[in-house]
Amino acid sequence: MGKSDSLVFEVNRAKLSGPKSYQYRIRTNAHRFIHFLRRAKYGVQKWTKISNRHFKAVAEEMKNEGLTDGRIAEVFSAARHLCVVYENMSISSINADFDVSRGSITNQTSKAADPEVVNTLISTLENVDPYLHAQRVAAQVRLQYELGLRREEASKLDLVNDWSREKRTLEVRYGTKGGRPRTLHGLSAKQTEALEKALPFVSKSNRPGIYNLMPEGMGDRWQNCLDYVAKKYGLTKKVLGYTLHGNRHERFRRMYVDIAGFEPPNRFDSIAAFQKNAEAEVGAEWPARDDRARDVIEVTAGHSAGRRDVSNAYLGSSYR
Repeated sequence: MGKSDSLVFEVNRAKLSGPKSYQYRIRTNAHRFIHFLRRAKYGVQKWTKISNRHFKAVAEEMKNEGLTDGRIAEVFSAARHLCVVYENMSISSINADFDVSRGSITNQTSKAADPEVVNTLISTLENVDPYLHAQRVAAQVRLQYELGLRREEASKLDLVNDWSREKRTLEVRYGTKGGRPRTLHGLSAKQTEALEKALPFVSKSNRPGIYNLMPEGMGDRWQNCLDYVAKKYGLTKKVLGYTLHGNRHERFRRMYVDIAGFEPPNRFDSIAAFQKNAEAEVGAEWPARDDRARDVIEVTAGHSAGRRDVSNAYLGSSYR
């Protein structure tokens, strides 16, 4: 794979959105896809020409290298992203079609944000911090915390077109992972309040008829402003052990407690301690409650019910 490789050139010039760290991860994994594609002796030079046959070949090469299905799935996610950027919609979204099982990320240590820290941050940004965009950041942090949105989703909400007060629903269409839209139903009073407080920050996007919550004309550079505030107040793994994404983790933790009736596994030192507490709280029906809570959270997160690899990432695993 040399400098003249057109696939590499297209990865480097692709217009990606989201935080710089996310864009870097997409490009890096797309380069890995190209590396294994070339090892499989395929010379395709355009992302528009990539097919399921190429994904199958890359999977075989990566397995021959001894790489796990989870790592292959990560590389495939980036490669699919590049295909979509170049309007190639022909790639299967099901990894099993390439004999790759779902990768699993289980966080047995909670990454949920501390509610007291979050509420203090919001109050400080709204009332004290002189930063030009402090109140806009506060509105988006509240949206992440109350609705479980990713930071880019909170920035790109179209409250003009996608929020129905009558139906108590919110469509999340922009900035989503993998470009998958979803609808949040039965919005609570606090969630509605969070949306109301974000209304003063609605701006026109660069697409006619579509709005977002970023300063007009700033685009994805807005994510740098969020990074600035996060670092200023210590919302980093190094300082507090969680990032702004911890707001999403905390939202799903609260949902789990509300539905299941007990704290999730990653709030305990061991799975045995979790199970003991769950049974003490609700008795023998705890596994059914655990399943019900996870199904709801997985759908709310933008996936299908039954995606335990998703809920494990937020809650930890309930079983060994």
